[in-house]
Amino acid sequence: MAGVLITSAAIGVVRVQNERGPLGEMIDKAGQSVANATASGAASLVAGYDYGNLEILAQNVAKQNNVIRVVIRNQSGRAMAQSGQTDAGSDKNYKRFNSPILFDGQAIGATSVDISTDAMESALNALYWRVLVEQIAFGTVLGLIVYLFTSFGIVSPIHNLTTAMEEAVKQGDSFIVRDLEVKSRDEIGRLVSVFNTLNKSLADYHRQLQGKIDFANEELREKNIQLGGRTRELEHALDLLGAMATTDWLTELPNRRKFDETLSRMFHQSERFAEDITLVLFDIDLFKQVNDTHGHGAGDEVLRDIGTLLRLHVRKSDLPARLGGDEFGIVLYHTNIEQATMFVDILTESVRAHPFNYDGFRMNISLSVGIAQYTEAMKTPQELYYAADKALYQAKNAGRNCYRVYADAIPQLQERITS
Repeated sequence: MAGVLITSAAIGVVRVQNERGPLGEMIDKAGQSVANATASGAASLVAGYDYGNLEILAQNVAKQNNVIRVVIRNQSGRAMAQSGQTDAGSDKNYKRFNSPILFDGQAIGATSVDISTDAMESALNALYWRVLVEQIAFGTVLGLIVYLFTSFGIVSPIHNLTTAMEEAVKQGDSFIVRDLEVKSRDEIGRLVSVFNTLNKSLADYHRQLQGKIDFANEELREKNIQLGGRTRELEHALDLLGAMATTDWLTELPNRRKFDETLSRMFHQSERFAEDITLVLFDIDLFKQVNDTHGHGAGDEVLRDIGTLLRLHVRKSDLPARLGGDEFGIVLYHTNIEQATMFVDILTESVRAHPFNYDGFRMNISLSVGIAQYTEAMKTPQELYYAADKALYQAKNAGRNCYRVYADAIPQLQERITS
């Protein structure tokens, strides 16, 4: 009888363990997805040491269902932002998912997200005890039947019952799908009838239990779908954060951070492959007078129009950016000085011809421009920027509304735009 009880209980344990695997895989996939999405959104923020937005990102992720703690670390392992429980280790029922933070193909940090598994453990524990009790009850009844048959020394019915139990174990169920044949109306026949009745009851209860398990699985699938939707919403929010971190809100051009990253990349690429690259910097002449005379609304309108004109004239390989205030920069790829001066001529002419109107007033806008081409003597992107800035300063000293080429590079191309 002890062997029957142990076998029945073992069947219940196996059934519960079979349910654990799929539930664990669902949580693993969802948790790793959240960690990967968090690492993707934190890449530009970690690179820019944007602690404020990193804290917001960590808080938003920590608000997700079952998320215990979120930590974002830099390359040295120092925590730049974290949210949630300060000591997730005190909660034994959780899983930690890690994901590297990649920027330009290099690891610059890592994220870790702790996901609670309390819901899954609670469901499995409840199912475990329910199935265990049922299996023990079934084993007890069956053991009693076997004991009675053995006591009366009836070999054939015992053999039939043993065969039936082996069939149930082989199928992994607690019952058999057929009734045993009742060959007599004596005690043996009544015992077989009782067994058939118990078998039917167990079969009915098994179907009810399976229905409950299927219902629980469906609820878990729905929760996983909801988690997937929230993950997509988080990825969209991270994309928006990435765009906000590299875009000037007024002109919708790339901002200073994006400009510096692109200039550094193009500079080293030009240095390695001997490709032409030219930097153009320009200021709007007397822009302060525009703000003082017509108001900051007029100044903002001028900046937006300049951004529109820049997008019309640059190529896809170029990068126009607003660097701050009325200062703009353009990185011209595969462009030498001659081609850059032609581009500046076209741009400044389009600015002069553009109708800058605000509240019925026509504003005359002109640019002061500095141009510098990369040379082998330049060892860093800052040297190229300094050369273009120096040329811009020379253009301002020359009376504005003109451009200057960096004198140390190609002095014979010094030109002034006629008004």
